[in-house]
Amino acid sequence: MSSSHKHPTEAKETKNLVALGFELARRLDIKRVLVFAELLSDRRMVEKHRESESILWVTYDKEAFEVDLGSKDSSVQIPANPVGRMDQVALAVIIAVMEGAIEVDESMVCLIGVAGSKRLDNMLLVNPKRDFDWFSKRSISKDDALPISQEFARLIEIALKFASEGREGKPIGTIFVLGDLEELEEISRPLILNPCKGHAKKFRNIHDSDFIETMRELSALDGGFIIDRKGVVEAAGVYLDAPVTSKVKVPKGLGSRHLAAAATTARTKSLAIVISESSGTVSVFWEGARVLSLGG
Repeated sequence: MSSSHKHPTEAKETKNLVALGFELARRLDIKRVLVFAELLSDRRMVEKHRESESILWVTYDKEAFEVDLGSKDSSVQIPANPVGRMDQVALAVIIAVMEGAIEVDESMVCLIGVAGSKRLDNMLLVNPKRDFDWFSKRSISKDDALPISQEFARLIEIALKFASEGREGKPIGTIFVLGDLEELEEISRPLILNPCKGHAKKFRNIHDSDFIETMRELSALDGGFIIDRKGVVEAAGVYLDAPVTSKVKVPKGLGSRHLAAAATTARTKSLAIVISESSGTVSVFWEGARVLSLGG
């Protein structure tokens, strides 16, 4: 439904939700409000109701959005694939902390809605350190921060796409490992001849939309993908053989694919994204622990 054809009741609900959000922020002395920009047809509504608060805008296209960004505000980009409200918030908050847009122990009022609805319909309070176990159990420094990048965001987008669409009517289960190739070579071995070898790097980059369908086909292979920090897929069908140490923390009920991802990130400065074949859940592992779970 376009903004010009939005039902009057829906517009009234969004207007009142924005007003209540800022009122709650002031009552609780909260200085920042998170707003999903894609669900707000008129950003002037926010300007009308805010006083001294800063805004963390969540968008699908950060580069285009920041053209009109105010000096007090910041933005984070999340993949456009449809996910639930809480998944949207979790992804936005984790990226915001790791990019330095918000503090790890900062409370925010969040104004959210159903992806694609063009309508804000929900409000909640979020504090990363309180609401995410990984943040509560450690202090975050620049030296050990999750390597948020365009490549990370792109892999999340690909993983959510594969998880929701599958391959030839069947669910996909695989691992994407993003990191330093020299480190990863020490704990990985090919299960088959590398199907990526001999192809130009520009044709096996995760930012190449044509190559994504090739990745979908390669996901049928046992093992996972090794991807360098520029998004070039160096290998597929790779077995990860990192030792399972005390640093590895995998929730009960997750299988060998998740264990391999956790062990790999505990041993190397890599980030692993796992698609669960059984549930369709997308999990992110860093330094031996799951830091994010989406969908499923």
